[in-house]
Amino acid sequence: MIDAEHLARLPARSEDGLLHGFIECPKGNTHKIDLDKKLGIFRWALELPEGLTFPANFGFIPATLAEDGDALDVMVLTGSPLPSGTLVGVRPVAILRMEQEENGEMVRNDRLIGVPPLSQTFGHVERLDELRDTMLWELGVFFRTYNELINRKVAILDPGDEEDAARLADTAIAAKGDRHG
Repeated sequence: MIDAEHLARLPARSEDGLLHGFIECPKGNTHKIDLDKKLGIFRWALELPEGLTFPANFGFIPATLAEDGDALDVMVLTGSPLPSGTLVGVRPVAILRMEQEENGEMVRNDRLIGVPPLSQTFGHVERLDELRDTMLWELGVFFRTYNELINRKVAILDPGDEEDAARLADTAIAAKGDRHG
């Protein structure tokens, strides 16, 4: 079980200082899966249109609070999918900045982009400018399409670099601490 009590004990960072990414949707998945914190299980949310898959592992950083009122979203870059429920240490390398419509108004809902240092495919990446030129564009296309599917307006903004990503994580960690600490 991965219920709210267990999640509350997960720190935002590992002992070596990496951020913890908790994976909900594996890379390549054709279904949106959410962790139901009350039941302690993964819940199917929706099926993506044929041909649309998650371009990276998607989840959140535990013990954080982002501007949208949820835990900070994270896209974890690896060469192959990570199973739902995996906790992985990641280095923040970029931000996919975006706004989405919530209750009739546009609110920020940024996605931190992180890489596990031991990933054979992305472990060498430490900065935004080391990512493939089209990487953030591809992530943006996915989220634009996903939001259109559920009839929600979205705007993809200019990306943030590794320093912005580190600040975003620190701010979300502090916000959670301020709210519950």
